[in-house]
Amino acid sequence: MEPITTRDPAAAALAYLALEWPLAVGYRYRPRQGCTCGNVNCDAPGAHPFPQWRRLTPATVPSDVQTAPGAGLIARTHQFDAVLVPRSIGMAAMVQLDRKRISPPCLLLEPDLYAMLVLPATGRYTMADDVVEVRTGRDGWIPLPPSHGVRWDTAPWYEGTTTPRDLVHGSDVGPILAEGFKFARVREASQQRALKPEEARS
Repeated sequence: MEPITTRDPAAAALAYLALEWPLAVGYRYRPRQGCTCGNVNCDAPGAHPFPQWRRLTPATVPSDVQTAPGAGLIARTHQFDAVLVPRSIGMAAMVQLDRKRISPPCLLLEPDLYAMLVLPATGRYTMADDVVEVRTGRDGWIPLPPSHGVRWDTAPWYEGTTTPRDLVHGSDVGPILAEGFKFARVREASQQRALKPEEARS
């Protein structure tokens, strides 16, 4: 059995559909021209959905995906919750989760976000800080590779297989994120003290 590749948009779409993830084609990214949404300041070029959702099926993948080069693949957060945090926090949390042999699917989103996929309706247990964003339910969405600026840090399948990873409960992730934010605040405070003039510290 060939390993799944997410570099091929059509193959990736079929693989996501096999996970029963609601999927649609989004706006396109054009090199040196930006996003086809027309917003010159678009913060997710080629990686966000159209206003009208047109759900992909295996039968429509060839026409809808292959005829739209550079288009994003967008999943509804129906089969999972997407927990978005600063990249440094997310990657530090994944180190801790790996030590516990917990490996939820995780995405790197440009310029500096990290998305962890957890069981649906459990993302609320990860709200360890005001900057945590949880996308959940039928109205939430997340871009998937090979959308522009998006790649897997931990793919939703075990490496070299088509076996899907189990999603974890948000309560397994929340305490670890909380520790990460606490450490980040302590480190930031320490750095600020180090930048103060010597006389201000005396």
